[in-house]
Amino acid sequence: MTGIVEKNYGDALFELINEEAPAMLKTVQDELCAVNDILTEVPEFVKLSKTPTVSAAEKASIIKETFEGRVSAYTYRFLMIITENGRLPFFGKIYRYFASLCNEKLGIAEITAVTAEPLTEELKAKIKLKMTQVTGKTISLKEEVDPSIIGGIVLKYGSRSFDGSVKARLDALKAEIGSVIC
Repeated sequence: MTGIVEKNYGDALFELINEEAPAMLKTVQDELCAVNDILTEVPEFVKLSKTPTVSAAEKASIIKETFEGRVSAYTYRFLMIITENGRLPFFGKIYRYFASLCNEKLGIAEITAVTAEPLTEELKAKIKLKMTQVTGKTISLKEEVDPSIIGGIVLKYGSRSFDGSVKARLDALKAEIGSVIC
């Protein structure tokens, strides 16, 4: 469920870019993805934004030093606004909501493939082709490696998950055997 903060900020940014510079949607989405990665890798950044002893001017200065000239004016100004309004801790949720709006507008479906070992380029191409046929959209494929699934593949698309993993099959077999024995 989308919260009010991410909806308000995500909608505002999406509408602004869509009206002023629709060609910038994908660029801003990619930049926000990179910022999200940075904030995930350096959680002290967000902690600092919540620290009351750090002035608003100091927080803005950190954003300026880190991002000015490295991202588009839209992304930079957005980061300044959410920092000034104390919303940087919500950045990940805002970004995901904004990305979903962009993907819908641009006809992109984000698919996550979870496998026990990294996918080959050939298998990535086959997954993209099949999911393009299923969704009718351009596929953005993200890959996760999880050895606990033993083998097979789990595909995640939006709120749906298609579990073709060996682990899922073994769990189903175990449940079936358990119901027969008891």
